[in-house]
Amino acid sequence: MNLFPASIRNYLVATMACLCVPGLGALAFLAEQAVEDVLTSRRLVELVAADEALLVAGNTIRSNRGQAQTAIQVADDPAPTLRKIEQANRDELGRAMARLRSTDLAERNALADAIDQKEKATASKLPEMYAEAGKPKAQRSLAATMPWYNGIGEIETVMTAAADATSTAVRLSDPALADLQNFKAAGWRVRSSYGTQCSVLRPVFGSNKPMDAAQLRRLGEMRGASDAGVAQLTQLAARPGVSPELVRKVGAMNTEVTAANRLMDEQIGRVGQGSSPVVGAEEWTKQCNGPFNAILAAVGQSFDEMENVTQATLARAWTRLAITGALFLALLAICVLSWRGVQRRIARPLVSLQTALAGMQAGDFAQKIPTPPCPDEIGTLSGALEEYRQNALALETNRRDREVAMLADAEQAAKVRALVGEVAGIVAAARAGDFSGRAEAGDVEGPLRELVEGVNEINAVVDAATTEFAGAMQSLAGGDLTHRVTTGYRGRFAALQEAINQTAERLSTTLRTIQANASDVGLSAREISTGADDLSKRTEEQASSLEESAATTEELAASVKASAQAAQQAVRQAGQAMQVAQDGGAIASEAVSAMVRIEQATKKISDIIRVIDDIAFQTNLLALNAAVEAARAGDAGKGFAVVASEVRTLAQRSSEAAKDISSLISSSNNEVETGVKLVRQAGDALTRIVEASSGVQTTISEVATASTEQANGIEEMSQTVAHMDEMTQANAALAEQSAASANALAGKIAELNALVATFRTGDELAPVARSPVAATAYAPPPLRTSDLAAIASGRGAEPERLRKLAAALVEQQKTPPRQAPARKRANDAGWEEF
Repeated sequence: MNLFPASIRNYLVATMACLCVPGLGALAFLAEQAVEDVLTSRRLVELVAADEALLVAGNTIRSNRGQAQTAIQVADDPAPTLRKIEQANRDELGRAMARLRSTDLAERNALADAIDQKEKATASKLPEMYAEAGKPKAQRSLAATMPWYNGIGEIETVMTAAADATSTAVRLSDPALADLQNFKAAGWRVRSSYGTQCSVLRPVFGSNKPMDAAQLRRLGEMRGASDAGVAQLTQLAARPGVSPELVRKVGAMNTEVTAANRLMDEQIGRVGQGSSPVVGAEEWTKQCNGPFNAILAAVGQSFDEMENVTQATLARAWTRLAITGALFLALLAICVLSWRGVQRRIARPLVSLQTALAGMQAGDFAQKIPTPPCPDEIGTLSGALEEYRQNALALETNRRDREVAMLADAEQAAKVRALVGEVAGIVAAARAGDFSGRAEAGDVEGPLRELVEGVNEINAVVDAATTEFAGAMQSLAGGDLTHRVTTGYRGRFAALQEAINQTAERLSTTLRTIQANASDVGLSAREISTGADDLSKRTEEQASSLEESAATTEELAASVKASAQAAQQAVRQAGQAMQVAQDGGAIASEAVSAMVRIEQATKKISDIIRVIDDIAFQTNLLALNAAVEAARAGDAGKGFAVVASEVRTLAQRSSEAAKDISSLISSSNNEVETGVKLVRQAGDALTRIVEASSGVQTTISEVATASTEQANGIEEMSQTVAHMDEMTQANAALAEQSAASANALAGKIAELNALVATFRTGDELAPVARSPVAATAYAPPPLRTSDLAAIASGRGAEPERLRKLAAALVEQQKTPPRQAPARKRANDAGWEEF
């Protein structure tokens, strides 16, 4: 059977649903059952709690009923006891009704309302109880309490019905709880029948009259019910699975109830045998309450075990719910993650591949095949499709290129034939000496284009070289030594270029050297003459200034020496001041030590004063004791009393004197502490003064050292200035001799300049008239753009060394001649520096 034949994605969705839905459904069903178990367990917990609350409330009001009758009989003022019983009954009934209303019993509200109504009806009979309690004890009667007594019984009856309803609900819910409910019911039956016996016998023992037939029948019924309950509890405790604690408490209850019934039978046999009651009312209440603790312990143990069972059941239900919920969530997460993984790794990549294949079938190979997220089988398939797409795209491109090449071949053949004819014409013109022809290759490619470009380059190099060489030689013939062949060539053209440039360069260098040397020598001679005159004048002025500087330097040296001596004196005085400050600091330290010792001594005196004060106090006490003993001795102790009085007076005076001395010592301590603080502050201030004096002494010492060094330096400078004065006088005489020699040299240089002025080298000192030959010098025609491009491209260029040499020569020709004023300023600057 083929499901979803047109879509793998839908098939995967259906498969995931078939795998996940049953598991999720089963876990959801188990989770629902766990929730129901939790709710049932919580219901049982509430029912057991309500059942226990009803039992405790019933026992409380039943016990309080007997205590109320006992208080009416024996208490002088039973009203406080009655109020306490009233409040206790109201509290217990309120708790029991609240527990009952919290259950899910259908009749819970009706039962709670019935208990409430009975409680209000019984409370309306309390005024009669309080009225009876207000009577004297001898006039009180239990008959007046029976309406309230019976009302309590009616409340107990309604509560018993409510407890039966809760017990029935518990029995129907759990068989284990049903057995424990049987324990509780049997124990409560024993409690009720035993309590009723006590109620029946209370008026009998109070009147000390034998029982009538009705009382005997009622007692027999209650005794039979009590014995039946005890027998049932014994049978239940003998069953397997009952806890040892419950068995023990049932045995203890049976023992106490049996003993209490035996004691009742003995007391019933003594009724009417004497004038006084067999047992008092208060003692009877205590006797009746004896077995209640054992009965309630057994019933309470059954409730404890019921609570343990219900709590354990509730805990197991919560555990099942948590495990089931966790499994449900885990399975749901696994299903979601599995679905997302299938979508990411299978469904989406397959959809992308389907879209790409559809495009390729339509002839669209430009769209790239999407890359899957993982290198699995789908990833391998995607890679193979991408390689197929690239191969198909390359085949398509190759087919188009072949079609274009076939169309271009015909046009290319026609262009080649025309270009070959053009090249043949250019070669023929070159053989005739015309190198100006050029061929245009156009869009022709390959070896033919390289051949055409080679022919063009050869013509360009030969045409440019011959034109430039002819122009250079014509310039040399006209007397112009500045023209050079600047283009770089190779081979024979390079040798010819080098020969032409070397010839022109040697001639130009020789003449330019002669011109430059003659001009420089003449200019230097004039500058020497002028500079020597200026030097003579400045030397005289400098000598005068040096004399004044020497005098000033001597005065400054004397002043600095005096400052250095004063600084040395300040250093000695600062040292003396620091020594004085150090002595003062030592004295202050000793004063602080002395004040500290005084402070310690005053503290010791204070301790002595306290001891004296204690002695005076003890003496005073001894004097008081002596006076008391003397008073006891009477006349024999009068003399001792006088002595004790004097001792006491002396002790009081000693105490007062000790207090005065202590006050003075405290005042002295305060003054001493103040003095110690002041002396310590003075010591700190002297310490800071010593530190400051040390710093001042160090600074003054440094100033004195610097002053001494300055004095030595100024003295050396004075000697140097005197030596410079002597040298300046000698320089003045030398300058006068140099001026005379420079004037003679200038005349000789003028004659040499007239001889070399007829040549043009590009670095002349003055304009030179051109000869007729120079005026008609040959000017080379300008080069064409194609020639310059061929030369600049490097194909046919000379080595780099020759090109650099030619560029240096051109720059040298462009440099203007040196001017005399500039050299004069330079020489003046040199003399100024000297």
